[in-house]
Amino acid sequence: MASYDEAADVLYLNFKKPSHADDSELTDDDIIIRYENGEVVGLTVLYASQR
Repeated sequence: MASYDEAADVLYLNFKKPSHADDSELTDDDIIIRYENGEVVGLTVLYASQR
């Protein structure tokens, strides 16, 4: 599932629904990887329109 917040220019990608991330990591290219129990459950793409 994906959703886009135009005002914030952020794209949210969820691979598991419902997901309750318990950890996250910000990459050098402004992508937040969200984890639940060590498994990737979603991505948050910052500045999405610039990609």
